[in-house]
Order: sequence, then structure tokens, then C-alpha cells
Amino acid sequence: MSEPLWALAAGCVPDALPWDIPRIADAGGFRSSGMWIDPETTWDNRALSKTKAALSETGIQLVDVEALWLAGGEKASDTHKLAVDAGLELGARNVLVVSVHEDYEASVAQFRDICDRAGDGNIRINLEFGEFTNIRSLSAARNFIAAVDHPKAGILIDLMHLNRAGDSVPMLQSDEFSYVQACDFLQSSAFMAGQDYIDAAVDHRYCLGEGEAKRSAIEAVCVANMDVSLEIRSKDLRDRFPDPMERSKQIFQRCDRGAYS
Repeated sequence: MSEPLWALAAGCVPDALPWDIPRIADAGGFRSSGMWIDPETTWDNRALSKTKAALSETGIQLVDVEALWLAGGEKASDTHKLAVDAGLELGARNVLVVSVHEDYEASVAQFRDICDRAGDGNIRINLEFGEFTNIRSLSAARNFIAAVDHPKAGILIDLMHLNRAGDSVPMLQSDEFSYVQACDFLQSSAFMAGQDYIDAAVDHRYCLGEGEAKRSAIEAVCVANMDVSLEIRSKDLRDRFPDPMERSKQIFQRCDRGAYS
């Protein structure tokens, strides 16, 4: 089995262009990162080649590409297909998918179609559940993936969303999971909803051990033999470390996996 990844999530550096994220992760000490793929903003016709060059230059391995949003019809959209194809070409291990689809059965069919797009490639399609989506708990995510019934389908655990749902950390060694998003957070976020929760999730996460998450939850993730993406989305870190490379160093130094093993 390959070495588990300890990755800088793309959300840590929302101010960076996609192809700069590998270089930012590398400068911080990481050997892995996530990747934004959004053709409506920064992912242009040259993005794939520029990102491939950055990965080759740094040796960074992509833990995931994100984010695909389930909405509309039953089939994968052109954007969904572009992201999966890019993930395959870039060697990403996972694709992150979120559902805001108003039709449950259509969303299941659309997710299955995205899984089909992955073909025989070494990539997994993962549903992220959370308060801001239409799949809000681990049990709901499990029911959804069971309905999809596809070998490429999996579930992404995010510690902050798991806490908001009132769920405990599951047995991470299960085949349901291929990676986890880790962070620390304030327990007040468990009582938020709507835009308040979204604001907390994108601006008020903390490095491991610097918030109020249960140490046992962080420890369970750190000792698991699986890929971890550090989703430290923090306005405080962005304000104090406007240089994304310095911010990456801070996250790497302050999120020590070995401290929990």
C-alpha cells in the first residue's frame, strides 16, 4: 500500500491560482495537495498543462480535485466530466462531490453517471455531506451511496461537518472511506445553520489542537492508515499570513500528524 497522504487542501489557499497550489504546498513542506477545478473562474484552457507542469516540478501528489456540485438533471454535466477527466490525467486519488440537487433520485443517477465517467481509472468519487448540502449526516450519506451502488462511490468525512451532524467518528478503515478532511473548530459551530454555518466552515476553522474539537476525533484521523486533507479554511490565517506559501508553512508546522500517534 502506498504511503498515506497528508495534504494541504485547496480551501486553505482560496487566493491562489490552481496551478500554483502544488508549489505552495511544496514550499510549506507538504508532499500532497488538493486542487480547485472551476471552469467558470480560474480553470481555463491552459490550466491542465500548467497544473501538470507544477506537479512534475514539485513531485506533489493530488489527494483530490474539487468541487463537483450535484444539481439539475440525471446525467453528469460538461463541468462534471471536465473535472473527472482532469483528475484522472493529473493522477488525483479522489473527486469531491457535494449535492444541492432538489430531486433525490435524479441526484443518485447523476452521481452514478459521474462514477461511470471515472471508468477503470485509479480515482474514487466521494460524497461530502454537511449542513450546507442536501445530504447532511453520515447515515444519510450511507443511504445515498447505497442507492448509487457503484464500486467507485465513497464518502468523504469532514470532521467539522461530522460534529455538526452529531455523528461520531466511524471506523475509518471501512471501504466506505478513502480519505478524510481534518481540521479543528469551535463547538459553537454545531449549533449554527444556514449562512452562519457556511461562514464558520469557510472562515473559522483551526489548525489541529487549536480549537475545541475532541482530541479523540483528531487522533482517530491521524492514526488511521489513510489519506488526510487538512481543510484549515481560516480568515485569521489569511489575514495574518497573506503570502500563501507562508500560510502553507504555518499549517504544516502546526498540524503535526505525529503528535497524535
